[in-house]
Amino acid sequence: MSRLEQSGKNIIFSFVGNILSALLGLVSRTVFIAVLGADYLGLAGLLGNVLGFLAISELGIATAIGFSLYKPLAERDYKSVSALMSLYRRAYRVIGLIVFVAGIGLFFSLDFFVPPAEQPAGTDFAYFTFLATTVFGYFLSYKTTLINSDNRAYRIMPLGIVMNVVQTFAQIAVLLIWRSYIIYLIVQLACSLLLMVLQNRFITREYKEVDFRTKEKISDEQRSTIRKNVGGLIIQKIGDYLVNSTDNLIITKFVSLAATGIYSNYLMIRNLVNAYIGTFFTGTSAAMGNVVAVETDERKRELFDTMMFGAFFIYSFEAVCFMCLFNPFIGEVWIGEKFVFDTFTVAMIVVNNYLTGLRIPLITMKGASGTYLEDSWVPFAFAGINLAASIILAKVLGVAGVFLGTIIGSLCTADWYRPVLIYRKVFHAPVRLYFKRYVLYVFLGLGYTALGWKICSYIELPVPILSLLAKGVVAAALPVGLNVLLFRRTKEFEAVRVMAGRIRNGIRKKLARRKAQ
Repeated sequence: MSRLEQSGKNIIFSFVGNILSALLGLVSRTVFIAVLGADYLGLAGLLGNVLGFLAISELGIATAIGFSLYKPLAERDYKSVSALMSLYRRAYRVIGLIVFVAGIGLFFSLDFFVPPAEQPAGTDFAYFTFLATTVFGYFLSYKTTLINSDNRAYRIMPLGIVMNVVQTFAQIAVLLIWRSYIIYLIVQLACSLLLMVLQNRFITREYKEVDFRTKEKISDEQRSTIRKNVGGLIIQKIGDYLVNSTDNLIITKFVSLAATGIYSNYLMIRNLVNAYIGTFFTGTSAAMGNVVAVETDERKRELFDTMMFGAFFIYSFEAVCFMCLFNPFIGEVWIGEKFVFDTFTVAMIVVNNYLTGLRIPLITMKGASGTYLEDSWVPFAFAGINLAASIILAKVLGVAGVFLGTIIGSLCTADWYRPVLIYRKVFHAPVRLYFKRYVLYVFLGLGYTALGWKICSYIELPVPILSLLAKGVVAAALPVGLNVLLFRRTKEFEAVRVMAGRIRNGIRKKLARRKAQ
């Protein structure tokens, strides 16, 4: 089987798995909230972020090892593969022990975020269950990097899908029968461990040529590459954590645990949608790397402009839909009005997500061009401004202030410096060309969102689901219609249209071949 066919299977299984996971997650969360309430939902989000800090201990070793496995796997050099996986196993055992000890120490910081009197029953047990799942992962799940690097992750995805179904129904049964968060967590831990064990055994059987306990040493070249990649990834991991994983901590500390639980519903929906959008931009990374290597500066910039327009088109569409549909779906159709934020808070969540989406082409081009360390200060400056502004504004504006602080942090750092870096180092062109487009896209996207929300505010039908559907039609048609009207004669629009046509034709050809068989 070709690598293209393998990639296609990975995408298909991932797509199916994500859809099923989303549906199961929606059902499970509905039962969870009905039985246990928002405080326990907030506790789960808080513990995920607190223990997420320990992931920094991993230092990017998984990514570095995965990158180093590509070549020996392609050449079927199992001696080198064995040496790399043996090193990986030893490193992860040490990291697992470090995380275990650090996790015990971090446990005592829990009272700082949630005073003991406000902690729901079973908080301590929940913490150590989350910690156990994390620690066991370092001992049992490292082999998945091998099958991922070999582009054969689709072989173990069905196992994950089945276990997800089993875990969801078992946890729902526990909630309905015993109404116990502790038993709910025991099921979660047991299913996680069983999945890791089964994946481990499958990968061991699939790669009989690989000796995971070999005494062979990796080459000096491989060692140098791993050290270099780990060095760059450490900065990235710390910065990403400080920027992306502190919102729940701040909301819990300065607002309430229940507010963290309410936000987790918005976050779940946002992450689900962004996961699908992200597959498009992930798929372009390798192509952009090839363009950077062989094309002219003008051609690089043309493709970047097309990608930037694509990001604007997709994320402006998403922003209008989120603004118009978040609260009607959560409050009127799903779990009730007490689980929604006010309009201003929702607007800050949507604007923050929109600006993050507009940054994706820059991040993609940055990775494709290998400019990893030139902006190493950005994540730390971003995080520092974000934390300071979010804490100050949270005291005044509540949850909305947390996201406004993040917006301020991005505008003061990544949103202006990374374009300067890319245009100087990669395109060798004046950065004002970028900012003209960026300002236009920001104002248009925010304008679409405000207009869509205003129109949808007048739509109130007797049946909530019909009202939601009507608002959905407006939210979807408005940004698409306006973008077609405004940009239909531009090169970027034509390039995106041609690309969409190729994808559609490719799908049709595949379906036709399958019918013929």
